[in-house]
Amino acid sequence: MNTKVLKSLVNENWKAGLTVALISVPLSIALSIASGAGPIPGLVTGIWATLIASLFGGSNYNVIGAAGALTTVLFAATLGAPDNLGAGILPILAIATGLIILAVWAIRADRFLYYIPSSVIYGFSAGVAFLIAVSQLFDATGLSALKRTGHFLGDIELFFEHIRDVHIPTILCFIAFLTFILVWKSSIKKVPAVIPVSILGIVFGYLEASHFNQNLVSLGDKFGSFKGALYSSVPWDFLTSLIHNPGNLIWVFKVASVIALIAILETLITARIGDSLTKTQSSSTKELLGLALANLGSGVFGGLPATGVFIRTGANIKAGATHKVSATIASVATALIALLALPFFIYIPMAVIAAILVNTALGLIETHKFKEFWAHEKSSFWIAFMVILITVFEDAGMAVVVGALFSLLYFADTISHGRFDVILNYKNGTRKDIRGKQNLHLPHGEPIEILTYSIAGFLGYIDSSRHSANLRQIAHNKTVSHVIIRLRDLFAMDFEGQEMLKEAITNLHTSGKHVCISSASAQIMEHLKDLEFLTTDPQPRIFSKTGDALTAIRSMAQ
Repeated sequence: MNTKVLKSLVNENWKAGLTVALISVPLSIALSIASGAGPIPGLVTGIWATLIASLFGGSNYNVIGAAGALTTVLFAATLGAPDNLGAGILPILAIATGLIILAVWAIRADRFLYYIPSSVIYGFSAGVAFLIAVSQLFDATGLSALKRTGHFLGDIELFFEHIRDVHIPTILCFIAFLTFILVWKSSIKKVPAVIPVSILGIVFGYLEASHFNQNLVSLGDKFGSFKGALYSSVPWDFLTSLIHNPGNLIWVFKVASVIALIAILETLITARIGDSLTKTQSSSTKELLGLALANLGSGVFGGLPATGVFIRTGANIKAGATHKVSATIASVATALIALLALPFFIYIPMAVIAAILVNTALGLIETHKFKEFWAHEKSSFWIAFMVILITVFEDAGMAVVVGALFSLLYFADTISHGRFDVILNYKNGTRKDIRGKQNLHLPHGEPIEILTYSIAGFLGYIDSSRHSANLRQIAHNKTVSHVIIRLRDLFAMDFEGQEMLKEAITNLHTSGKHVCISSASAQIMEHLKDLEFLTTDPQPRIFSKTGDALTAIRSMAQ
């Protein structure tokens, strides 16, 4: 890239980059706190992960950084970390996550992840959103000093044990700032609410501490004084101990595998949404490489595991980004803001951080998708609901795995019970359609000139008997003259399916029906080549289109 082109790209993208940085600083701090790491590691992630992904990723718009989707997994990891590492485990998990994603990229295994349905992703996001919102009960009510349990029921029990200690001014502060965010979002869409609420939070926190003194817990009260930094500490000694402790090594990669799965799906989905908004096409392969290197870099510098973040990606697009230079600028601007302005953030009340995180949680819930599932695909709705319950009450990683497993079982059940469609063309010129998943019941009465039987899905051992019974009924029905076996939607069949179909076609032929095959793929027809009468009959029996078969049969009758 020559200097002239680079200058042009910077001129086009600096506003978008600055906008993303202004969002990234407070959001990274809030998400880092929600992950159990304190404010600095999230900022480190927002600097290095964003920078590295912008250099090596495949999307011009996707922004990589700390994400709400990972917070519950990361917080649980800090509580269960081996050797009492606590938040020190998070950079190690980022490195392990990067290695796993790099392996997935190297063997192109990401293509298998596309089979995880959207119901699992939306259910997981909604479950995480619920946990994020509930976890803010403590900071939103003045109970910041309590140590959370890391489990939904445990946190709820802990909260109610100390409900008499809630701090009314803190609750009012939380309600006021959350209301401000929601009103701002609905009325002023060009500037993300997290920017003005952060500035107001700093000013309000400073005035409260110096003049009003309502004893609101601030970021500085909870984490002490801090200043901007480009890196955070990493417990490198623990890496050495992993070699000698297989149990710890297995634990790290087990947790990192869940993080990697979530990060890959979130990143590729966010990149795809960005493509749809901008009418462009990103490289999923390069985006995966960028994500892997971003996690490695974030971990080395003491940051958190990272993934694609639609809040920042959407803001990037809305602010006029045209190239991934905007993400590069965002990372540099985040570093500058962190180094110069971070000391002022100590004044922000924890109630304001809670309001920002609750707003983030609300953004993770795609209510319109659940409405669509309920209206058009109730199985997806119930799978998503199950994933929510497992995420909330048990474990986020388990929720994704179980949800994917149930989706796979449902898919297998669906294709094993291949649907049949029947079209009856009567000799009097009328037509009737029969659609079903159970056994066929032919109506009595008017003679049927042409019966079209369509087989869809996968024809296997389980479903062969049902189709066999249907075709046997057709063979025995003396009012049917011609039968078209339509195979356009049959994508595969096993040995049992092949034998059933050949036997059924032969049975129809020997019972006196004129049998034709339409719309079958070359692969399916290869399995039917043993039926010589299909090719030796003077009248054509194999057609590429069902319409051609109907025309040929009717011309024969004239």
